[in-house]
Amino acid sequence: MTKNTLWVIGSGIAVLFFLLLNGFFPTYEIFVYPEPATAATTSAVTVSASVAAVISCSTDTGSTVFGTLTDASIFTASPNASTTMSCANSALGCTLYVKDAGGGGNPGLWNSTSSAIIGSASAAYADTATLAAGTVGYGIQAASTTAGSGALLTFATRYYQTGDAVGGFEISNITVASTTATSSNREVVATHKAAISSATAGGDYNDTVTYECTAN
Repeated sequence: MTKNTLWVIGSGIAVLFFLLLNGFFPTYEIFVYPEPATAATTSAVTVSASVAAVISCSTDTGSTVFGTLTDASIFTASPNASTTMSCANSALGCTLYVKDAGGGGNPGLWNSTSSAIIGSASAAYADTATLAAGTVGYGIQAASTTAGSGALLTFATRYYQTGDAVGGFEISNITVASTTATSSNREVVATHKAAISSATAGGDYNDTVTYECTAN
């Protein structure tokens, strides 16, 4: 047997062995899986702002005068005092308050020389009174005009008076009128009325009336 023949036989045996080997040991596929995705993360930004209510009120006159009072009549001071109130960026509206200085710890027109007072609304400091000539009393009637825009004014019963009836002052704030929503340049006109008796001490009487408005 020649060397060439042996080489062929050897090669055939090698091929046969390779085929047998692949038959017993199947081919495996290798799969490469991607890395699992990491969990999402979040962050938040808080945005904030504030809007301030803008409330204003101003009175068109610095003084009003009764002149000389007598027990024969009911007197009305001149001019009337008009207070304009604006209420912006206040969803609940605003309120107009009033108080007076009075004297001796009580509301009214005060005579500092004689320590005498024309009580508001009456000599007994009632909340309201119907004035009559010869009977002590002093107070205001409050009413609105068509001026301004937005929410309408609602008046406190105490001051929403007509004829010779008046609402009395206090030395602390009392509500005159209010709105329940925003408004602009709504106007309150206060008419001051007074009466005296024959027993009222002579002299000069004065009072300082202060109006204040705040957001509800």
